[in-house]
Amino acid sequence: MASVRTSLREPKTGRTVDGRGAVAVVPLQAMRMILVGPAGATLLDAWVTPTRWRVAVPPIELVRVGGVQEPDDLPIGFWRWWFLTPLEGTLFAAAMMGDRSLLLLREGDATVELVVGTCGAGQRVAAARRVRGRTDRVDACRAGALPGAGDSVHYVDEASGLEVDVVVESASERSASAAALRDPDAHEGQP
Repeated sequence: MASVRTSLREPKTGRTVDGRGAVAVVPLQAMRMILVGPAGATLLDAWVTPTRWRVAVPPIELVRVGGVQEPDDLPIGFWRWWFLTPLEGTLFAAAMMGDRSLLLLREGDATVELVVGTCGAGQRVAAARRVRGRTDRVDACRAGALPGAGDSVHYVDEASGLEVDVVVESASERSASAAALRDPDAHEGQP
């Protein structure tokens, strides 16, 4: 579980929205990300499992749900790959470029280009995930194998132009609670 600070640059209006929030992940099972704005209003509530997902953006009164199929206009497939099955895929090419490694993976319908190298904090992982004409890019700089305070991530959705910068403020190795990862639409007593 990690507490994060975010800055989202929305391409249509050019507005930048700063927020804070938390990301809870149990690999292979579920991810939950909740971001709140400066006034404490929820900006984003995303829940993703291998077979289901729900994304709510309260400021624009958007709530969408789905199953295994990833939509073309939301980063569901990317979140599944980055959070639930990080760096998974079938390796079909690799090269060393000085102090960097380039890996090409096939992950379902997606092709992923990974560049692993160094950054100021330690390890840099840059990934471009392409599927059905959509490209998500992430550039992460972290000190260790697990998320830690000071780690940073820059995300770009090339289709929409959305850019998000994330800085980890604190991280815990303890597992997220079952309640945090439960389906937000489930009724009391249901899984």
